Amino acid sequence: MKIQRLVRHGFRNMGRHRLRSFFMMLGTLVGVAALVVVIALGQGTQQQILDNVGRLFSGSSVLLTAGGGGMMGGPRSAGPTTTLTVADLEEIEATVPGIDVWDPQLMIGSREVVFEGGTDDARIMGQSHNAERVWNRGVSRGSFIQRQDVQTSARVALIGETTAQELFGDLDPIGQQIRIGTVPFEVVGVLELTGTDPHGWDRDDEIVVPITTMMRRLMNVDYIQNAKLLVRDGYDLEATVSSIEGLLRERHALADDEPNDFHMITPVQVEEMIQSMNRVFTVFLPLLAAVSIVVGGIVVANLMLMSVNERKSEIGLRKAVGARSRDVQIQFLLESALVTVTGGILALVLGFLILLGVARTMGTPVSMPWEAAVIGMLAATAVGLAAGVLPARRAAELDPVETLR
Repeated sequence: MKIQRLVRHGFRNMGRHRLRSFFMMLGTLVGVAALVVVIALGQGTQQQILDNVGRLFSGSSVLLTAGGGGMMGGPRSAGPTTTLTVADLEEIEATVPGIDVWDPQLMIGSREVVFEGGTDDARIMGQSHNAERVWNRGVSRGSFIQRQDVQTSARVALIGETTAQELFGDLDPIGQQIRIGTVPFEVVGVLELTGTDPHGWDRDDEIVVPITTMMRRLMNVDYIQNAKLLVRDGYDLEATVSSIEGLLRERHALADDEPNDFHMITPVQVEEMIQSMNRVFTVFLPLLAAVSIVVGGIVVANLMLMSVNERKSEIGLRKAVGARSRDVQIQFLLESALVTVTGGILALVLGFLILLGVARTMGTPVSMPWEAAVIGMLAATAVGLAAGVLPARRAAELDPVETLR
């Protein structure tokens, strides 16, 4: 029997049994679509996060966090942690050799910001005039916070691009007055685009005000949450971290058996975190999609075995008119492969539509990972052929005399 005729017959059989064919395709469709979407989103998110992490931890730097919490913006334990102060940082700069510059931080997770009736819930950050250099993030227009703004607790603000769009639309925000809570602020600059940080925060939907203004006017506190310190070239980073740890333990009067009430993160630890992220994106997520494809293959094999039992008379008739066992075996192998390949093609279309929707919703460019698409199709074909082996063999072994009775 010719292959083209077998293919046509396979498509006709799929059309006659639409529901069964749908369930046979479902596992492959979900698996390949998941593989494409996961790889595409994983690559895009991974690159964005790595760019942000690289910008935050470039060179020799130390991120100092109060209370042993995670990285900036991460989850914290209930209640404020008050163990770190600006005075600690000033003492570190005066005592520990090699400290070049530092920037303290305070954060309010979400606060309503108002401009002429328009509102936006944005994250509020308190930073110093050193933040532009320390965090490697300046302004795209306007001016950055000045030293005098910090000294006088000035009511000036830098806003992210997302915040600017939400509050002002096409209006130039520079010089406009916004209100954070009950406190008015003048917008003096718009921050450079940053994207998403390692914790999933939209860094473009945030507002930066002078650290002293944050402490006195918005939060009424005398502590900070974290700080970043830059270490001069030529100084040993590990020795610097050890010196900072010893100084802070002494200042905080911690006994030898007491744990640190602060936490430090260095670029070495960040590299280890990046490697862990790479394992998630490149191994575990695609593995989940592969499991779905294999499960789909098991479903195909079971339904094809049921199909063999239902089509005994058809198989017997074909053999009676001259079809060889090999022809019957090829027929069922092709039908199994056709189902999974068709499911794979539909999965690529579905995956592309999902990525298109994500790109439009999130405003993030997401490209189709063609390597993953090819791997998915090859896997679908291989699983389809493997799933059809047992049903094809069983169909080929049927006795035409018995099946036609």
